[in-house]
Amino acid sequence: MSAKRRSDGAGLGSAKALLGLAPVLIVLVIFFAGPLVVNVSESLRQPNGAVGFGQYLRILTDSYYLTVIGQTLVFGVVLTLVTAILGYPFGYAIARARGSVKSILIFAIVAPLLINVVVRSFGWMVILGGNGALNAGLAALGFSKLELIYNWTGVSIAMVHVLLPFMALSVASTLETLDLRLEEAAGVLGASPLRTFWAITFPLSLEGLVTGSILVFCLSIGSFVTVLLLGKTSTMILPLLIYQQLTVSSDWPFAAAMGVVLLVLVSMVLWSQSFLRPRWMRI
Repeated sequence: MSAKRRSDGAGLGSAKALLGLAPVLIVLVIFFAGPLVVNVSESLRQPNGAVGFGQYLRILTDSYYLTVIGQTLVFGVVLTLVTAILGYPFGYAIARARGSVKSILIFAIVAPLLINVVVRSFGWMVILGGNGALNAGLAALGFSKLELIYNWTGVSIAMVHVLLPFMALSVASTLETLDLRLEEAAGVLGASPLRTFWAITFPLSLEGLVTGSILVFCLSIGSFVTVLLLGKTSTMILPLLIYQQLTVSSDWPFAAAMGVVLLVLVSMVLWSQSFLRPRWMRI
């Protein structure tokens, strides 16, 4: 009898758990799984109404589309490297700062995220434009103007500005969990500050650096507004090409196929992190 009661109680508990998860499952089905299924099914639709992989073959056999995919990946890698170089020192400073100094540093790094993406992009257009503030200052000093807009340079500067917080805060959150006694022990044993950093601090902060790199890479290859406004068609990446196929060519199946390709690229990056993370933890 008691076993039956326990069984009934377990069944009732499972039912309550499923009922509690119902809102989450409904949201996932409606706003994630549903659109994904629709997008994949649309990408398989052929011009003659049949179902097949013709749209994907079109992407993989055309040199232009392969070039755009390559540019998208290179764009993401370059932005990731630049934000890592700039963001790690900033994250280190945040982790080691205290009191009001730390609050000021955090506010300074997250300030770009508080501004609307369109406003922020137009601000960079004013600064980097041919007659913008930067070129006006160079002209006043007797230097020639620089072409910093409608090319990869201007887009990269604006993107680093908004992606830097993700890298810096990821590094800072990892560094704040480190036991400072390890660094103190290394100093007592005669290690220099530089030696301590490379032998202890940096290896133990790699997880934060990798997490920030994943975030920056995924966000950069999926960016749209900033690239569109500051790069126009001279900086073609997959999101812009998808937008072009939807609005100019009205080729929805082909745009859906490119969206699936972009999703696969992001998924591969996330999978590589989950696959390699146990190996990093053992180092």
